[in-house]
Order: sequence, then C-alpha cells, then structure tokens
Amino acid sequence: MVNITYLILVKKMEGLFQEILTHFSPILKLNHFEKGQLLHQANKVSVELYLVHSGALRSFYYVEGKDVTSHFALDYGVVGPADSIIKRKRSRYNIEALENSSVFVLNYDDMESFLDENPMLERLARQFTQLLYMDLVERIEGMTFLSARERYLHLMARSPDITQRVSLGHIASYLGITQETLSRVRAKH
Repeated sequence: MVNITYLILVKKMEGLFQEILTHFSPILKLNHFEKGQLLHQANKVSVELYLVHSGALRSFYYVEGKDVTSHFALDYGVVGPADSIIKRKRSRYNIEALENSSVFVLNYDDMESFLDENPMLERLARQFTQLLYMDLVERIEGMTFLSARERYLHLMARSPDITQRVSLGHIASYLGITQETLSRVRAKH
C-alpha cells in the first residue's frame, strides 16, 4: 500500500531541495563522486552535509565486522554524519557513493553563519529539517511496527527504482533482514 502522506512528503522535499539550492548557493559546493568512493570515513569528525543532485549515496557502519546500511540518499536526498555534525565527535558512519553522483556539499558551520547573516532563510532551513526528521521518524516506526514484507513494500513505494540502483545486499541490510528473507519477500511481490 502506498503511503499518500509519504508521497506528499517526497514532493515537498524535492521542492524544498530546489529552494535550498537557490537560496544557499553561495555556500554550496558541487562535487562529483565516483561509484564506490567514500565521501566520509568512520572515526573522523565531519561537519559536512551531502545533498544529492543526482546519483545515490548510502550511510553505513560496521557491527562485529558486518556492514549495516542505515540510510540511502538518492536524487534530492540528504545524508551526513549527524553524530559528528551535532556532537563534534568522531562518527561511526561511512558515506559511500553507490553510483557516480553529483552532490552539493554544505558545511554546517558555514550554514550557521549564513543563517545568522540571512535570518529570513531560517524558516526554509527549519522546514527542510522538519521533513528530514519526519523521514527519520517514519523509518524508525517502520522498523518497529512493520513486517519485513511491509518494510520492503514501503521502500518500493518511496523509491520504485531502488532495486535497479542499489545492491540487494544493501537493501536487505537497510530493511534489517537477511538477503534470503528479501528474496522470499520479493518473490511474493
């Protein structure tokens, strides 16, 4: 079942993404990353957010040597080592390009200074942050309340082409299931 509320959220996110690009252009840097390239490496401090213009990124960490995907940022998505940005500590997360990607890099400290100089943009930044927060809440609720099949269907509703862009192993990890379970769920779908 497609979550209409989420589809509205996606459209709002795309619109706000374009507004962010327009208004924050003085502090955005467009970079290109090759497939497999790490934008951020675990155990380092970073204050950079990555806004995906085109391509696909993922955030992941290791648990007992196992690679665990925590977030995908496809076109118009945003990702960053939040633990490092907010707490100014070494991050546990890696951020990797899953495709050749064009990404706007936003330094959090530059953004704070820019907002101090342009307070009229605070509302736009707040709206963008609220949408990111709602995406996170939906992910947490999905992991808590939805079955593996429902999580997969929800992901397909959000990103119908993700299976052509992202490995099934990364998708299974993101959904918190094994690749075997993912194969069974996909076979029934």
